Amino acid sequence: MADEMTPEARRAFLTAGTRTGIFATTRSDGRPHAVPVCFVLDDDDVLFLTNGASAKGRAVQRDPRVTLVVDDERPPFAFVMIEGTAEASGNADDIDRVAPRIAERYYGPDSVDDFVRFAHEALGTVVRVKPTRILALDRVGEQQP
Repeated sequence: MADEMTPEARRAFLTAGTRTGIFATTRSDGRPHAVPVCFVLDDDDVLFLTNGASAKGRAVQRDPRVTLVVDDERPPFAFVMIEGTAEASGNADDIDRVAPRIAERYYGPDSVDDFVRFAHEALGTVVRVKPTRILALDRVGEQQP
């Protein structure tokens, strides 16, 4: 039987290793759009980088209602689903605050400078997802006796 994660367990789950999240938006024609993203946390907010002209960047500008799902695909399975509102920022200071954290987490400390430069030149947008609802379950694959 699944157990709800405590806030501390949820944070530990979300920040473990290089786990990515699947970020879901709605396209202008109503079709769903879901892609993996590298992310970091700011309290309960989720932060990631994108190009504002990408499908997810355009979708966030049009409709800020989003969902992010992070899962552990190994038995007994676990996941965190965050429904929320996305805010996009092209502010260089925001990129300078977020890009090094993402680079350290996913690529290691030796790649920070290159990733920050890439974030400014090719991405240019920080997305902040402010949760409106969080569902965090552990051991979802366990069977009851």
